[in-house]
Amino acid sequence: MKDFVVYTAISNGYDSLKCPPKLWMPDADFVAFLDKPQDAPGWNLQPLYRRFHDPCRNAKIHKLLPHRYFPDAHYSLWIDGSVEIVSLLPLALWPDKYLRRHDLVVFKHRSRRCAYDEAAVCLDGNRDSSAVINRQMNKYCSEGYPPRNGLAECTVLFRRHTSKIERFNEAWYAEIKAYSRRDQLSFNYTARKVGLKFNYFPGNMLNNPHFNWLPHIAPRIPMYD
Repeated sequence: MKDFVVYTAISNGYDSLKCPPKLWMPDADFVAFLDKPQDAPGWNLQPLYRRFHDPCRNAKIHKLLPHRYFPDAHYSLWIDGSVEIVSLLPLALWPDKYLRRHDLVVFKHRSRRCAYDEAAVCLDGNRDSSAVINRQMNKYCSEGYPPRNGLAECTVLFRRHTSKIERFNEAWYAEIKAYSRRDQLSFNYTARKVGLKFNYFPGNMLNNPHFNWLPHIAPRIPMYD
């Protein structure tokens, strides 16, 4: 395996794979975990995890635990299935640019400021079980987790594979298993809990030099277990 792996996971035909950038092909392995076949030149196709009834949760395990799936990689870049890579910056330069003092970089949320704000939107939009989200937020509040503590938009995650990142990944996955599948609700909480300091990409998911966000091609089916 190369030092860099770019990977994604798509379930239930929710998105289609985008062409890998030719600029990055010599430096990275491109891996896609799928539950349905797609025509995807340049991607190494792997079967999607199938433990959960909820296809979204099956995709999450790949997103959150790259150290398990790519133990020999030094860096991993997760992209949601809706994300197209348009960067003109060679991938080999990314660690020095974004991970010089951090082991993870992500986008700051473009419109909300914390997990409590995000929970309100998820509840209003029926994006997960209201009982689960309320239980999760009540737990965070009882532990003294502060409002306005920031909110990441977790469509793209660039990680250096270190022991600290492994601890963060496992702790984040534990939150997803115990509570909401909405990973943005637990990202900042988990980072604070394990003491992980992370960096932000420039701009936001809709206005940045590296990625385009494209509409999903299928509706998400509500399924919470």
